[in-house]
Amino acid sequence: MEEQIKTQDKSGDKEFFTIIPNYIPNHSTANDQALYLQMKKITGEDGKCFATEKTLMKKLGIGKKAFDKSLNYLLKKRWITYIGLTERKTRPIKTYRINNIWKLNMDYYKKISAESNISLEKDKFQKEEDKFQKQHKISAESNIEEEPIKEEPIIRVSNADGVVDINKLIKLFKPINPSYERLFSNKTQRAAFERLVKKYGEEKIIAIIEALPDIINKPYAPRITTPYELEKDLGKLIVFFNQEKGKVVDKSKIKSVRV
Repeated sequence: MEEQIKTQDKSGDKEFFTIIPNYIPNHSTANDQALYLQMKKITGEDGKCFATEKTLMKKLGIGKKAFDKSLNYLLKKRWITYIGLTERKTRPIKTYRINNIWKLNMDYYKKISAESNISLEKDKFQKEEDKFQKQHKISAESNIEEEPIKEEPIIRVSNADGVVDINKLIKLFKPINPSYERLFSNKTQRAAFERLVKKYGEEKIIAIIEALPDIINKPYAPRITTPYELEKDLGKLIVFFNQEKGKVVDKSKIKSVRV
């Protein structure tokens, strides 16, 4: 029979150190980690732990319920194994073996590292793809000729005083209508202006529009911000002018808008 040789490590490279796999703290609670660490620290060279439960609970500062929960977790994960009772001087002690899980630890983190590298490669590829698509889009857009800015169509209406440019009158609404540009292409608004100019003349309509910023913010004044509203509420506006004659500071404007 071949002679068995038992060795004992006296090199001292583990002295004052307790080495545990990273897999342990990454897959357990604080109590689980602390119990595993204490059991591993006091384990002898043969890989057996002889500490009593009372000793371990005292070192961890936890009660029996918390201790049993963590002990059962370590057993379930097979990080430790119960190997039976060991006779001591006073009484038998439950004995546990700290299992070798270094292969589990190495395999796990090698897999994580490989997956991480794959993920990095995918991210790098996606960034390159996005960069290419962006450059391609910019290149394509640069070949498209910009559409010329369309000038406002010149809209004229004839009356007894001659030809009137409706666009010029629409621009007078800018101080009271931030969206006045939309009036240029609105047929209803243009038609209202044409009727007003034909009936009252360009000069009077201009005078009325120029007076609106000073009038529409006054209490009870009709709120007029478009040609259509001007045509529809012109009667109300005249009534308001007449009521305000003695109140309005700039009386010249009130005079000039009589129709």
